[in-house]
Amino acid sequence: MNAEKKRPARTTLKIILALTLWLGAAAPAATAGAAEFRYRSLPEALALAEAENKLVMIFFWADWCGYCLQIRREVFSDPKIHEVFDRDFVAVSVDIEKDPGDLAKKYRARSLPTMIFLKPDSQVLGFLPGAVDQETFLKVLEYVVDNYKS
Repeated sequence: MNAEKKRPARTTLKIILALTLWLGAAAPAATAGAAEFRYRSLPEALALAEAENKLVMIFFWADWCGYCLQIRREVFSDPKIHEVFDRDFVAVSVDIEKDPGDLAKKYRARSLPTMIFLKPDSQVLGFLPGAVDQETFLKVLEYVVDNYKS
């Protein structure tokens, strides 16, 4: 009887392990085909924003952050968001695991994902911590543009 109870538990454990491994392998691949923004270094982004009268968004993320992958896959690939973004923003992407300039510390990005909006002179306009859907992100972009772009 005791051996019979262990078999279903072992089978269930094997299924859970297999699904976990499969989902872990599939998540990075899901973002590979998504059309994201063109990312630049912070100095390059600030210079371009100044030259083209745009704002800067720094996107702080990590490979192990599920919400970061979700935002990249579902939000950053939205055509409406691309339209506003291409017109009014320059993007910087910071993988906090490979952050050579300690930008996460400098801008106090304490949770992931975090988006920080800047003027071309590096003045921080605002923070958007956490995952948001397309509609919310579009509203945030429009708010930032309407209130801070000259």
